Amino acid sequence: MALKRKKEPQAPARDERTVAVVRPVPAGFRALAARAAGRGIEVAGSEEFGSGDGRIVAWIDATRAARAVVALPAGSCVVRAVQLPAAAEDRLASALELNANSFVMGRSPRWRVASALLPADPAAEVRTGIVAEWPEEELAPEVPDAPRDGVERSFAPDVAALAALAAFAEDPLVAVDAGAGAVTACARTSKGMLVRAFRAGGEGEPIERSDVERGIAEACVHAGVPADETVRLAQRGGDAAAPVLGGGFGATATDIARLCAAVRCTARGADAAAWWREHGIDAGTALAALGPATALTRLLPDDPGASPDRIGAALNRLARPSSARTLLVASLATIVLAPPAFEGMRLLLLRWKLPDLAEYRKAEDVDAKRQALYRVLSRQSSSMTKTLSDLACATPDGVEVDFINLAQGVRGLGVSVRGKARPAGNRPGSEVLIDFERQLRETGAFEGIARSSEAPDARGYLDYSVSATAIRPTVMVSLPEELDYAKTSMRERRYGPPPADVDAEASGIAPREASRAGSGTRTETAGETTGADDAPASAPAAPTPRTEPAARPAGGEDAAPAGRAPRGSSGSTRSGGLATRGNPGAASEPDPLPPPLTSNEIDKMTKQEAQDALAKVAKARQRADIDEDVQQRLRGEFNLLLERCKKP
Repeated sequence: MALKRKKEPQAPARDERTVAVVRPVPAGFRALAARAAGRGIEVAGSEEFGSGDGRIVAWIDATRAARAVVALPAGSCVVRAVQLPAAAEDRLASALELNANSFVMGRSPRWRVASALLPADPAAEVRTGIVAEWPEEELAPEVPDAPRDGVERSFAPDVAALAALAAFAEDPLVAVDAGAGAVTACARTSKGMLVRAFRAGGEGEPIERSDVERGIAEACVHAGVPADETVRLAQRGGDAAAPVLGGGFGATATDIARLCAAVRCTARGADAAAWWREHGIDAGTALAALGPATALTRLLPDDPGASPDRIGAALNRLARPSSARTLLVASLATIVLAPPAFEGMRLLLLRWKLPDLAEYRKAEDVDAKRQALYRVLSRQSSSMTKTLSDLACATPDGVEVDFINLAQGVRGLGVSVRGKARPAGNRPGSEVLIDFERQLRETGAFEGIARSSEAPDARGYLDYSVSATAIRPTVMVSLPEELDYAKTSMRERRYGPPPADVDAEASGIAPREASRAGSGTRTETAGETTGADDAPASAPAAPTPRTEPAARPAGGEDAAPAGRAPRGSSGSTRSGGLATRGNPGAASEPDPLPPPLTSNEIDKMTKQEAQDALAKVAKARQRADIDEDVQQRLRGEFNLLLERCKKP
C-alpha cells in the first residue's frame, strides 16, 4: 500500500495591483494593504502587530499582495528635488538619471539610490524629479522576513509618500517623527514641487511650529519662490504640522478632504484627520508603489544579484539590531557570570582532589621552606671534599702541592693552589703545569682558571700558583680512567697492578677477578712447578702436607684463617704475599731500616733529598717487626724531615 504524501499548502494567487506597506512603530509594526483604483487606491485593511508577532506574514499572505514595502524611518535618506524643463519623457528620465549620478558620486551602490519623475503640474512650467539616497551606514529596520511565496520586499523613504499625496493636495504636507527629531515637508509651488527633510528640536526638546515654518520658508527661498507665496506656504505648512507635532502625518483640513477622495477607505470612520495622522505615511507609500513614483519604493539594503554564503548570511543576521542586542546581552552575561562559574567549578575540583586542604598547605609551606633553604645553601655553600677530589683527579704526576686555600665567594668556591712542578718522565715541569691547567678546565667544575709560574731552577723545578672558581661543585665529573683515582689508585699507578696470586684481603687491596680463581689454577714456585694438570685422571690427588713456620717474629700476625693457605705454604709464589701499607713485613725479605739521621744532616739536605728520606722513614714506620726504640727514632726523624720539606 503506497504511502500518501502530505499535501503542502498551496500559495495564494498574488495580485500585482495589491501592495502591503509595513512601517515600524515603537510598539511593533503597523501594516496596511491597498489595491490600485483608478488614479488613487483603495485600502483593503490595516493591522498592528507586536515586535515578535509572526502573524504579520500570514496577514500579508491573506491580502494576496505581490509586494511588501517597508517604510524607512524619517531622516534615514538624503533627498534632493531636481527641477527639469519641459521636454519628452525619455529625455527627462535620462537627465534625471544623470543628475542622480552626479548627486550621489559613487557614495552609495545603485540598489540604495532611487529616482522618479513626478506627474506634470499644469500650474508649473517645470517638471520635478526626486532623487533619494539611502546611505550604507543607515541600517535597515528590523522587520519580519518576506513570505516564502515570492513576495517582493523593498524599502521606501517617507518622502515618496509625501510626493505621491502632494499630487492631490494644494497646501504643504508634513511628516513629523518626534522621537528622531526629523521633519519632512513637501509643497507645490510655482517653481515646481519642493521637498525638504531637516532636523528640528534639540536634545529632549519638542518640535515647535516655528521650526516647521522656518524649514519650509528656507526651501522656498532657496528655490526662488516669490515672497508672498513663500509666506503663504510657510503659514499653511505650520497649520498642517500643528496637530502632529508629537508625530504623524499632517495636512490642512481642505487637503484631507481631497486626500480622502484619492484614498478610499471604508474603515476610516468619522475622524478622518486622526486616521490620516496614523496611516497617512502608509497610505502615501502604497499610493507611490502603485503610481508613477514606484521607483522611489524599490530601495534595497543589499545587492539583489548576490547570494551570501553561510558566513555572510550569519554576519547579516548579526547585523540586525535585535541580533546585535541579543549578542551584546549574552556577551555581557558571559563576561559577568563566566569567571565566577569557572572559579566555582575549579574550587569543586580542588576540593575533590584535595579533601584536606590544611594539610596540603602545611606540606606546601614545608616544601617551600626547604627549597628556599637549598637555594641559599647552593649560593652560599658547597662541598669542599668534592672540590678537593676534583682538584686531586685533575692534578697530573709531577705537580707537587704545598698550599691549598678554599674560600666561599659570590660566584662559587674560590680555589688557590701553590707548589712546585717538577719534570715527569721526558716532559719538563712547564708542560706538566700546562696539563694541570688543561685538566682543570676539562672537568667542567672550574672556571676563571689562571696560572703563574717562575723560571725553573737547575733541577727543572719551578714554583707555580693556580687560582680558579668551583662554580659547579655538585656536578659529576666524567674523568678518563687514567685520571680517575676511584678506578686506578695511586698504588697501582706507581707499582702497577698486584700479581694474581696475592691475597687481596691480607694485603689490604680490593679483590680482583684474577684472585678469585679456583683450585685448578697453575702456580709456579722458584725452581719448582706443581704438576696437578700432568697427573693421570685415574690417580687420586695426594694430599699436600702443611708446613708450619718454625718461629714468628715479635709482633707477628696470628694464625691464618681457615680455608686460606698460610704464608709459608708452597701454594704461593711468595711466602708472605705483597708488601703493602696495610701488611708490613709480608715480603720474604723486608727492606732494611734507613740509617739514623741527625738534625744537622736533615737541615743540610735539599728538599728533594728530604722528601726521598721522608718516604723511606714513613715506609719503615709501618713495619710491625721493629722495636719500640726504633719506632721512637723513626717518629722523631719523620717530624724533622716533614718540617724540612715545608721549607723552600
